[in-house]
Amino acid sequence: MFSKLKSGAFILLISGIICKLLGAFFRLPLTNMLGIEGIGIFQLVMSLYSCALVLTSGGVSASLSKLISSARANERMEKISHYFKQALFTSVGIGLLIGLIFVIFGRYIALFQNIASASSYYLFILMLPLGAGLATLRGFFQGYQNMLPTAISQVVEQVFKFIFGLLFAYYFSKIGLTEGVFGAFLGVTISEAVSLLYLVIHYSIKRENRKEVYSREYAKILRKEFNSALFPLTFSAAVLPIVNAFEGLIIIPRLMAGGMTSQIATKLYGLQAGVAGALLNFPLIISIAVTTSLLPNISYHISRGDGGKRIIENGLKILLYLILPTTFGIVAISKPIFAFLYSDMTSSMQTVAFNLMFYGAFSIIFTAIMQFVIMLLQANGEFNYILFITVLGGIVKAGISFSLASISSINIYAILLGNIAMTTIVCLLGLYRLKHIVSFSLPTMQILTLLFGTFLMYVAVYTFVASSYFSPIVNIILGVFIGAIIYLVLTISYLIKLFSKYRSKVFKKAK
Repeated sequence: MFSKLKSGAFILLISGIICKLLGAFFRLPLTNMLGIEGIGIFQLVMSLYSCALVLTSGGVSASLSKLISSARANERMEKISHYFKQALFTSVGIGLLIGLIFVIFGRYIALFQNIASASSYYLFILMLPLGAGLATLRGFFQGYQNMLPTAISQVVEQVFKFIFGLLFAYYFSKIGLTEGVFGAFLGVTISEAVSLLYLVIHYSIKRENRKEVYSREYAKILRKEFNSALFPLTFSAAVLPIVNAFEGLIIIPRLMAGGMTSQIATKLYGLQAGVAGALLNFPLIISIAVTTSLLPNISYHISRGDGGKRIIENGLKILLYLILPTTFGIVAISKPIFAFLYSDMTSSMQTVAFNLMFYGAFSIIFTAIMQFVIMLLQANGEFNYILFITVLGGIVKAGISFSLASISSINIYAILLGNIAMTTIVCLLGLYRLKHIVSFSLPTMQILTLLFGTFLMYVAVYTFVASSYFSPIVNIILGVFIGAIIYLVLTISYLIKLFSKYRSKVFKKAK
C-alpha cells in the first residue's frame, strides 16, 4: 500500500507541478495584459467562483473517493454505481441552481465590488455544472486509487485554459478591462468542457458492468450514507472559499475605510491574491498530492480494521520534507522573479509583494498541515467534527480580515493574519480529536532537523540571489541548486531513517 501511496502521490505531484507551471504561464501574460488593477478584478471574480464551485462540488471528490474505497474493501461493489449517480445528480443540480443565482444577482454583486461589468458572473451558469461533472468523475477514479485520469484531466484543463483564456482575454481586452476579464473566464469555461469530455470518454471505455441496486429500501440507505458524507464535507470544504469570497466582497471597501483610494486598494488585492498568492500557492500541490492519494488508502485500511499507522506517518514525513524547503525556497527567489516577470511593477510594489510572500509562507505551511489533518478526519468518518472546526476557524479568519483591514498599518496583511489564525485553530482541534482515534507520531528531533535545514537553505538562497555575481536568471538557477544541495546534506539523516524503516518492514514481510 505504501508503494501505491508513492505512485499516486507522484502522479498527482507531477501533474500538479505541470498545472502550476501552466497556471503561472497563464497568469504572467494575463497580468501584463490586464495590469495589476485588471488582475485584481480577475481575482475578485475568481474568489466568488471558487466559493460557488466548492458549494457545488467541494465534497464530492473526497466523499466519493472514501465511499468507493470503503465499498471495495468490504467487497460491496453493488454500492459503487449508486454512489456515483447520486454524486453526479446532486452536484450538477446544485451547480445549475447556484449558476442561476449569479445570473440573476450578478450585476448587483459587481456594483458592490466596484466592477464595471457583471459579464463574467453570467458564465457561472456553465462553469459550475462543468466543474461538478469533473469533481464527480475524478472522485470515482480516485476511489479505485487510480490517480492518472485525475492528473491527465487537470493538465488538459490547464493547457486549454492557457490557450483559450489568453486568446479571448487579449481579444476582449481591446474593448475594456472588465471585458478582458470576461475573455479569460470564457477560456476557463472551454477548458473545463474539454477536460470533462476526456473523463467521460475514459469512463465510458473503462466502465465495467456492475450490479445495480434494485431494492428501494436499500437505495434509500445508500443515499443516506452518501449524503451523510457529502454535505458535511461540502460545507466544511466551502468554509475557506466562503471566507475568501467574503474578503473579496469587503476588502476593497475596508481598505478604502483605512484611507486608500479604490484603485490602490484593488492593486493591493491584486498583489496579494493574483501575484504573491499565485506564486505562493505553488507548494500546496505537494499537500494536495499527498492527501488525495492517502485518503482512499487510509479509508481502505480503516474499513478492514487496520488504522494504517505506518502509511500516515510516512505520508506526513514526505509532506513536511517537501513542503518546507519548497515554500521558503520560493520566497527566497521571489524578489528577482517579480522584477523579471512584471516590468511595470515599481520597487515599492515589489517590496510589498515580497513581504506578502514571506508572511504568507507560514500560512502555507499551516494550510498544508491542516489539509493533512482534515484528510485523516475524513478517512475516519469525522465529517461533522470537520464541519465544526472549519466553521469556527472560518469565523475567526473573517473577523480578523474585516476588523484589521481598515487599520492603515495592517491593511492587506489582515488576510494573511486571518488565514494563519484559521489554520492554527483547525490543526490544533483536529489533532486533539485524532489523538483519541488514530495513533501516529513524528519525533521532535526529525522536525528540528527539517526546520534547521530549511532555515539555512533559505538564508543561503536569499543571500545568493540578492548578490550581483551573475545575471538575475543565472543567480536564481544557481541559488536554487545551492539551496537544494544544502537542504539535502543537512536532512540526509531524515531521509535515511524514512527509507531504511520502510525497507526493513518490507524485508520482514518477505521473510
